[in-house]
Amino acid sequence: MSERMVYVYKSSKKLRTYLYTAQRDDFAGIPGGLMDAFGTPKFVMVFALSKHPELPKVTPEELEQALSERGYLLRIDLESEEENLINQERRYRGLPPLAKEQIDKFFH
Repeated sequence: MSERMVYVYKSSKKLRTYLYTAQRDDFAGIPGGLMDAFGTPKFVMVFALSKHPELPKVTPEELEQALSERGYLLRIDLESEEENLINQERRYRGLPPLAKEQIDKFFH
């Protein structure tokens, strides 16, 4: 793994929504619609990717690939079924809830 620095921001509009970027405070390459939905990024932390072989909700390889190809990675944590809008809608329609793994596929 390279000595890539990763900059992490949390959303000012969406709970448990994070943006990993390759450059600090450089959002020029991120689509405008995504930034509108994300809101004002609030800096959380910086870390060297090579020093963290385990990351929450994403592998270092996935993060490296996203940063190399796009310059960013958007991470949305869907922690509880009650806060999971997909399963709330499915319940409303009389459908069984989806497992977390099935929901994660929508965001990759």
